[in-house]
Amino acid sequence: MKNIVQSIKNHWQVSLYLLFFSIIFSIKIIQNPFPFFDWDESIYAQVGKEMISEKTIVPLWQGQAWLDKPPLVPLFYGIVMTITPFIQPEISTRLATLFLSTLALALCYMLYFKVVRDQWLSTLVVIIVSLSSIFLQRAQVLNVDIFLLVGWLGYLLFYRKFWTSLIFLSFAVYSKSLIGFYPVGIMGLFFLYRFMSKKIDLKKLRKELARLFIQFFILAIWYIGMFAYYGNSFLYQHFYESHVKRVTASIESHFGQRTFYVDLLVIEFGKYIWWSALGFLILVYQWLRKYISDKKLLYALFILPWFLFLNLTKTKIFWYGHPYIPQFAFLMVYPLTLFKKARLISFSIIFSIILILGNQYFIKNTVLDDFYSSNNPHHIIAKVANTYCDDLNVVIDPEGREAYQTLKNMDLLITTSRWWGNHPSMVYYFDGDLHFIYTLDELKEKNTNTQKGCFVINKNDAEAAKILNMEIRYVKDPLQLYVNTQ
Repeated sequence: MKNIVQSIKNHWQVSLYLLFFSIIFSIKIIQNPFPFFDWDESIYAQVGKEMISEKTIVPLWQGQAWLDKPPLVPLFYGIVMTITPFIQPEISTRLATLFLSTLALALCYMLYFKVVRDQWLSTLVVIIVSLSSIFLQRAQVLNVDIFLLVGWLGYLLFYRKFWTSLIFLSFAVYSKSLIGFYPVGIMGLFFLYRFMSKKIDLKKLRKELARLFIQFFILAIWYIGMFAYYGNSFLYQHFYESHVKRVTASIESHFGQRTFYVDLLVIEFGKYIWWSALGFLILVYQWLRKYISDKKLLYALFILPWFLFLNLTKTKIFWYGHPYIPQFAFLMVYPLTLFKKARLISFSIIFSIILILGNQYFIKNTVLDDFYSSNNPHHIIAKVANTYCDDLNVVIDPEGREAYQTLKNMDLLITTSRWWGNHPSMVYYFDGDLHFIYTLDELKEKNTNTQKGCFVINKNDAEAAKILNMEIRYVKDPLQLYVNTQ
């Protein structure tokens, strides 16, 4: 504890900023407890609630085993909701996410301070990362990406501590599965390079690779257990659909241009992103001239291979870019290290940038006014349905039904595609069984067999309205709740 207090004092700049960041966004979350939104938030909240209710470490969605994902994230949120019954779940779980995001920022600081050895410069990196739109969004909503980033950074920073690094690695693996093993692969390549360049001998290489393999094997026990219990269903859904198919196809409408993840950087940082190219060139030059060590280069470019890999994948989702935001924030400011000996110039530039960022994000266009959820019609109608319905059937709107059929014909759906509907958050806010209906034939069958169930349709869905011979009990534009009164 004494060492922690001393570190906070020694690095007061980042400590002060992280305290400020935590307080203002905690207040924002507490004052605005909007419902869980689609998709991530409501899914992880519902799955976590079911895992705790059923006392299982297997993710569940309406009683069905969700084999796509590892258990850590929904279990974490389920535990948070359970141990804080006195706090609204929409607040407690988001505050927990904010805490993890603050931890991720602290780890970013620790990582890049090891490279530049400059407190103000490392703090500037943290500020830039924390104010990027992707990081801000992930810091205030339930998600897996913050677990992944914490796991990756913590593993690299504490690599020499076997069990500590293993705990961080488990954060990454049991939140994002195989992608979580990324730092193991990077460290393996790093030691292989050092061996080939004759900087370590074969004995040292074997020792390091054995260490990596042991950590990999320990965490792989979960996969072995899941396969033993669920067999080929686990292999198909977890490995093929959730990993291979995401790389080779734009599943579930996640289309985008080949330059999607490059364009994302431009959206995040504007024209200033091109400073990262200069930062990269300076780093490589310094490494080639042996001004910086292999280890420093590893720290400096640790997440860059992830960015390169993403550009090869077919599925394009903006939050996949979350882990590489720190990488490019660091590269953008790295050219300032050239002024390191001119301390007054360096400090003046850094402090000026911090003031500009503060004015831009907290005064001129305050990020405190950006919200990622609201009390929408589907939230309201799901809650109202609890009064009238034992079961709820939500009919996908005509455009959604057409899109579903198109994706089905293109083989871009996976096993769980039908689970979520347009609004998986409705499952969380409705207390009974909820079913999403994707075709009119399904609707006809449900309408015939339903006794106490209810239906939700879009008011413009004339075809679905003709099939239902029920009373409209509640309307929240554009949704209508039909109740069977027979």
